[in-house]
Amino acid sequence: MLKMHKCNICKKKFKASKTGRIQIIKKIPDGKKEIWICRDCAPIVKAKLKEIDLKI
Repeated sequence: MLKMHKCNICKKKFKASKTGRIQIIKKIPDGKKEIWICRDCAPIVKAKLKEIDLKI
């Protein structure tokens, strides 16, 4: 079965294998937190990350 993820910005569901999506993993003491960004919202997130000089 193919797992569907939900975009943390627009709440749209998409496949994990979709091209252009962004997955951000943040390590926390209890494990990890995953943030998924769909292809439509990815340019917005990339622009914001570029403003603070993070490379993806």
